[in-house]
Amino acid sequence: MATGKNLATLEGHTEYVHGCAISPNGENIISCSADKTIKIWELATGKNLATLKGHTNSVWGCAISPDGKKIISCSSDNTIKIWDGFSVLAESISTDIQYTNAKIALVGDSGVGKTGLAIRLSEDTWRATESTHGMNILSLELPNTKEQDRDREVWLWDFAGQPDYRLIHQLYMEETSLALLVIDPQREDPLEPLAHWENALNKAVNITPNKLLIAARCDRGGITISKHKLTDYCVVKDYTSFHFTEAKTGKGCAELKEVITKTIPWRDLPWTTTSQVFHKLKIAILKIKKEENILMRFDSLKQRLQIEFSEELVKTQDIRAVVGLLEGQGIIKRLDFGDWVLMQPEQINNYASAVIREIRKNTEEIGHIKKEDVLNGNIDFHDLKRLDTYTEKELLRAIVQTFIDRNICLQEDTNNGIQLVFPSYFKIDRPELLDSPNVFITYTFIGVFDEIYATLIVRLIHANDFESHKFWKYAADFKTHSDKRLGLQLIKNRENADLKVYFEADIPDDTKVSFIKYIHEHLKKHAKNVKRVRSYVCPKCNESVEKSRVMKRIQLGRKDIICDACDNKFSFEDIIEKKFGSDRFGKIVEEMDQKADFKIDNESKELILVGHSFTTVATAGHIFRPTPNSDWGVDGEIEFKNKEGNASGRKVYVQLKSGGSYLRKRKTDGKEIFHIKNERLIDYWQSHNYPIMLVIRDAEDKIRWMNITSNLKSQARKTKSIEFNGEDFTPLNVDNLRKQLYPEI
Repeated sequence: MATGKNLATLEGHTEYVHGCAISPNGENIISCSADKTIKIWELATGKNLATLKGHTNSVWGCAISPDGKKIISCSSDNTIKIWDGFSVLAESISTDIQYTNAKIALVGDSGVGKTGLAIRLSEDTWRATESTHGMNILSLELPNTKEQDRDREVWLWDFAGQPDYRLIHQLYMEETSLALLVIDPQREDPLEPLAHWENALNKAVNITPNKLLIAARCDRGGITISKHKLTDYCVVKDYTSFHFTEAKTGKGCAELKEVITKTIPWRDLPWTTTSQVFHKLKIAILKIKKEENILMRFDSLKQRLQIEFSEELVKTQDIRAVVGLLEGQGIIKRLDFGDWVLMQPEQINNYASAVIREIRKNTEEIGHIKKEDVLNGNIDFHDLKRLDTYTEKELLRAIVQTFIDRNICLQEDTNNGIQLVFPSYFKIDRPELLDSPNVFITYTFIGVFDEIYATLIVRLIHANDFESHKFWKYAADFKTHSDKRLGLQLIKNRENADLKVYFEADIPDDTKVSFIKYIHEHLKKHAKNVKRVRSYVCPKCNESVEKSRVMKRIQLGRKDIICDACDNKFSFEDIIEKKFGSDRFGKIVEEMDQKADFKIDNESKELILVGHSFTTVATAGHIFRPTPNSDWGVDGEIEFKNKEGNASGRKVYVQLKSGGSYLRKRKTDGKEIFHIKNERLIDYWQSHNYPIMLVIRDAEDKIRWMNITSNLKSQARKTKSIEFNGEDFTPLNVDNLRKQLYPEI
């Protein structure tokens, strides 16, 4: 039976892979790529047997003849080529290297001794440590991990245990193959904190990882529960085994490493075939990473590697390919702006956790923080080891983008600037009001409750069908466009959670169905064991009917019930249930989801544009300053430096936009049009003494610009748009812009 599990990864192409085909005898695969090559692979081993070169542009498609002797390829160089490719296989000798990568998650509550254990396992030494902030990633050398000619790599991810970090950790637990769940043996109930981590792991991975239960710091005293209870728990919760360790003395740690080696599901992990060049580059990049380099421009990384391999030709596309492959393993990360490579991606987690701590400190107990304060680092980082100012600013920008991309927060424009609103971090309880709407439906589910709740609220707001009204602790009130109240409330239990959905009286049925159908599909996608229980209200007197009576009637096969208050008889098979199951509302929910995706994507892209502007302007030797409130049509300013390198006072203002949300082609003549969504911006732009430049990132991630002020025509107010001419749309070059506007400096 097919499982959908990834069995292997084949590395070697340096650009997008556009197509592949399998030989008639099932022994070989061919692939074609934008790197202008066709590669032949051995299916059983993943070895690259041959590379066919000859096309002068991207190869878009490939096929094998029915007799298995010829390869056909087509390319954007306007040619089709026929290759006698398989004749080279008998002479080919592969020098490829194979390896398997295992990710181990070390989790547990704060103070249980995870970091000391991580250091002992990775370095076989002991040193006193403070509680981990965010996470650490360590290379782990295990005994007996060599398998014939295939290398085995092991990375140990040490996650901080404080509640402040949990929502962020969920972003980094994917692809875990083994989990070490650590408990404090002296705690009154050592097993009680495990439920959260078990749920987090189940949510993060497609296949539940193998688990080991670890009692740490056993040199401080024995465990408070019996071994019999511990054994029973491991059986019920499917742990492979439990172990007692003392990181300070090393007792039990060598034995644990042996068990880890045996418990990693090596046969179930995908293996990777990589070329000698890729392997050498990977080793060199990991060496640079260990030197505590935090953030590097790609050009700087390339220069380092070219010095390292001075006798060999190191191609830019090879380096980019290897960087991308290491990013896929979570070992490094490319930022979406400025061509930066983050050599220690755990720093995003560490800084993001500091932001969450600041939000939870809010004395008003409201889960938001000023966006400008985050981007400028104006928060209390406590004892976090901070990076240099420039690196920190780039990192904080990447963090805000991550929050937005992963639907953890939303942006709200207020009189005090743009706020980042985190639905999971409101502390004020929702008051019980006399006019509280009746609960219409209750969902019970398991999963990572904070993440499921936060992403649901953010996406509901971005879907534009409901207006946010008030946030509470795990509760959110919305309003319909006709000012009717509806909302939801999350109640967390130890093993599961209940999500209650409520509506004010007289809300149209279609609105109810859209709301609950969206919630239903979200939970199906992100939670497990989802159960749905309707609450019924008499349509005549609006009195609630006891759930126990409803359930008993349904179990008996009845389809109606009599109201206790007014004796009205009504059916369970109401119009809501009929609409809920219809194709029409399935399509409505899909459209809502698309609107949410579109808005979130554009918010992310515009944030990336600010990062691009910082880097582009700084690289040219000038100054970029973002504007705290971009609602007025200016996102930042560029101040040019003079020949002496001093600020000149000569500026341009910039408006940064994502092409997908503001740029369109006019149907009548195909000309590009910039749509002005807010008419008051026209007067604002015209009132400035300095030019306003529009900078747009289009669908192909190309940065283009034009002078708004010089292109504002009289018809702009009427059409709310600016017409672009081709020659006005050129790549942004800061020095050329300076020479064009201020030739005197």
